[in-house]
Amino acid sequence: MDLKQEIIRELMAHEILVEPAVVDYIIEKGGKSYLPKFIEKYKNIGIVSLSALGDEEEKEVEISWVKEEHIWDFKVLVEEEGFTITGGKADDFRNLFVDRYHRLARILRNRHELRGYVDISRMQRGEVKLIGMVDNVKFTSRGSLLFTLEDPTGRVDCYSPQQEFLLNDEVIGVIGTYNENTNRVYVREIIRPGIPLSKRNRRIKEDISAVIISDIHVGSKMFLEERWKKFLRWLRKEAKGVRYLLIAGDLVDGIGIYPNQEEELEILDIYEQYEKLAADLEEVPEDIKIIMIPGNHDIVRNTEPQPSLPQDIRKMFKGNIEFLPNPAVFILHGYKFLMYHGASLNDLVELIPRMSYERIGEIMKHMLEMRHLSPVYGGKVSIAPLSRDFLTIDVAPDVFITGHVHAFTYENYKNVHIINASCWQAQTKYQKMMNFNPEPGKVAVLNMKEDRIRVLSF
Repeated sequence: MDLKQEIIRELMAHEILVEPAVVDYIIEKGGKSYLPKFIEKYKNIGIVSLSALGDEEEKEVEISWVKEEHIWDFKVLVEEEGFTITGGKADDFRNLFVDRYHRLARILRNRHELRGYVDISRMQRGEVKLIGMVDNVKFTSRGSLLFTLEDPTGRVDCYSPQQEFLLNDEVIGVIGTYNENTNRVYVREIIRPGIPLSKRNRRIKEDISAVIISDIHVGSKMFLEERWKKFLRWLRKEAKGVRYLLIAGDLVDGIGIYPNQEEELEILDIYEQYEKLAADLEEVPEDIKIIMIPGNHDIVRNTEPQPSLPQDIRKMFKGNIEFLPNPAVFILHGYKFLMYHGASLNDLVELIPRMSYERIGEIMKHMLEMRHLSPVYGGKVSIAPLSRDFLTIDVAPDVFITGHVHAFTYENYKNVHIINASCWQAQTKYQKMMNFNPEPGKVAVLNMKEDRIRVLSF
């Protein structure tokens, strides 16, 4: 790993985002030796640009695009370089999980409860603090939890009498007592990476809003076109201050996604589905930037992370559109957004006790606490064997968006806006069989001046 990457990782572990030029500035000031001073000085700012460094050396870094009255301030934090699958062997998956471990372990090491943690290979009798990846989770007949904890140096069996649930492949901290005779840790406390309670004032001066939707499903016979057209008319005529339209995947209904889907398709050709969507989105005013990601119905691979739409689809669209991957991490006017279509919600609703499709907000809170969008390997979601785990939540967001389940949820958790965005499709036969109950036509509007969400129905 080169010096720049090391600096970026350490900054992200302290919840600090920086412009690329700021990394160069840190290196000029002394690199890793200067880093602790920089972190201490800027740890509460969140996003650091060269202009935030005071009168020290400044370089022009433009992140806003201004045209007449149109003001956009948009920056992608995670590029999709590295999304290409080049392997699929055991070593490729091992590299993925090693990367996950290191990313989440860096966050856990900053938890004060885990100060003084040791590698598993260096444990001694008595109290221990460990950080590792979970494997082989089992419950005893009395409800106690047995699991294996693994780090790069070794493995150890753990026993927890009280933990409510634990998922394979989570990365956690453990505090407990190690018994050399049984070679087992008796767990007193399990600590997840978690997210901090954000206290920073993120309100902006301008009266600017972002509209959040998902799951349009153009091409389906159940596509709610009248409601969709009503929404587009609202954007054209009434949406004061709206400068962004965020779409969290399943832009079209696709082809062959579920059994006998063709019986429920109004448009049988997937390219024609995208052509209709592109024509509809031309009705969006030119001063609104559209930011879209794919979902499991779109014309991209089904393994996650998913790349952005291919070029032959993009060229159908006109206007100010940003095509991002799934998941996408970006900043609007200082607000950090994490937008994920949400296919893993199907896994987590079954794996986490007492969850249901009526409690999607609770599942999203668990994702934030685990700092991972799809923690369990081998479920319904297929995970790509990449050298980096793009599904880890490296930086705690201000706004966390999912879709997929066709319900609507809004909650505020530790000052994070949690939104499961609504859909534009009535219930299909397959959804009825899977107990999916749509809640279509609801739109979340985030006013970034007031830092407030309002919900509209169409």
